[in-house]
Amino acid sequence: MPNKYQKILIISEFFFTENTGGGVLLKNLFENYPKDKIFILHEDVNANTENIVKSHLLRRPSRINIFLKKNLHPIFVNLLINFKNFYKLNKKEKANSGLLTELNQFKPDMIYTIFGHYSLMCLIKDLKEKLNIPLITHVMDNVLATYSYKTREYELFKYLIDSSKIRIAINTKMSEEYKKIFGYNFEVLHNGVDKKKIRKVIHTQKTKTIIYIGSIFKNAQLNSLIEITYVLKNLIDENFDIQCFIYLPKTQKRLFESYFARHQNINIEEHNLNENEYFSKISKSNLLLLASNFDDDSINYYKYSWPAKLGSYLMSNVPIFIYGPDKIYFINDAKKKKWAYVENKRSFLKLKNSIKKILYDENVRKQTLKYAMKKSKNFELRTIQKKLEKILGNAYL
Repeated sequence: MPNKYQKILIISEFFFTENTGGGVLLKNLFENYPKDKIFILHEDVNANTENIVKSHLLRRPSRINIFLKKNLHPIFVNLLINFKNFYKLNKKEKANSGLLTELNQFKPDMIYTIFGHYSLMCLIKDLKEKLNIPLITHVMDNVLATYSYKTREYELFKYLIDSSKIRIAINTKMSEEYKKIFGYNFEVLHNGVDKKKIRKVIHTQKTKTIIYIGSIFKNAQLNSLIEITYVLKNLIDENFDIQCFIYLPKTQKRLFESYFARHQNINIEEHNLNENEYFSKISKSNLLLLASNFDDDSINYYKYSWPAKLGSYLMSNVPIFIYGPDKIYFINDAKKKKWAYVENKRSFLKLKNSIKKILYDENVRKQTLKYAMKKSKNFELRTIQKKLEKILGNAYL
């Protein structure tokens, strides 16, 4: 390896942000990496890119899009997004001369990507071939659940895996399964957390505060989170002193908030929290939620995932409650290693009793926290960053 730090070209839908899973992962992994050694191609039109790293926005903000999002009902906005995504799937993106000029000036030593939609993967392939530098691919979700075997999407994904110098999976289960499928070793890297950012837990009132912070998707956790809110409404109606806050990205809030149980103590908020606000909200809560849907499509898509917020949840000293099937790897791991309290049967009554238990049984809460702190050692950020530096260095061996 010529130098400790090589110039790296990151290709992602996300920029370094504090309120999307992909953005948080990138921000944390490269937090201590020299900023003058990073160039990121991204699609985040809302990102504040000033004075951070060299970057190139792959799509420009549209006044028409902004107007439509403000004035159309979320359902119609979602239909337009789906239509736009379909268009993207049929567009083979290639690097234009302006972008190539910028990259030739930067002179990257390697490409790192967490994949994305078909058009973005076409761009990754194009740049890999034109720049002729090592490719490092990091798989975040079970993309094979959405790419049918032998389709062009599958073939492009396989091409990028085959062409990679180093391949990374989000957890050990995905690493094992993808090695069986593709025949390569996959390193393991997931999101980490700096323990210094964790706040001391503060409970100043008797009201039990339950929180979910992050994105939700129809083919991942939406239905189970909705069911949780209806159970919580039932408990509140029975005079349990509970408040629930679900923080969602703006578009998802507009699209899904009407699906959740309606009650003055169940609040669907916009997730525009910065890092300090995020950790502050967690420190004032009594229970942190994770969930997965029970249908086959959701299980197939979500089964190897590893929530980006998991490390911060584990270190928070606030118990985690998970509702979902144990065919999902992180849920199975939580149940087996007891770092969260799990309800994996789809039942209103069982869900209600489980929430009551983890909220009010102090012995169960203490035991859950003990195992959570033990598990949290796997998410210490500096250890993960050092592993990333080693992986990037191995691209030259």
